[in-house]
This record gives sequence, C-alpha cells and structure tokens, in this order.
Amino acid sequence: MRRNSTSAMGAFHPVLFFMVVYGISLFLAIFVCRTVYNTLNNDTTATQTVEASYAVPGSNATALR
Repeated sequence: MRRNSTSAMGAFHPVLFFMVVYGISLFLAIFVCRTVYNTLNNDTTATQTVEASYAVPGSNATALR
C-alpha cells in the first residue's frame, strides 16, 4: 500500500493557521495601540491646526475641545 505524502501537510494546517492569525492580530494590536497613543499624546501644534481649520472667518468662534 502506498502512503499519501500530502497528509503530512494536513497535520500542520492548524499550527500554520494559528501562526497566521497570531501574526495578523499582533500587527493590528501594534497599529491600534500606536494610533491610540498618538491620539492621546498629540502635540499642541496639531491641536492649533485643527482649531484654525474649524474657525469661522469674521467671528470669534472656536472649535469644541
């Protein structure tokens, strides 16, 4: 009887699947954490730029914080 050599790859399928899922989740976690960190620790120049873009010309209105 001849053994099928493709069945050996089937044994590693769950391991490869979870390695790919782990890699994707690690990438997304780093991306989300970096985005949240940069949002919470932004500098004042970025805040002033956003406030200036929302200002209404000819009035003293400012953007909501």
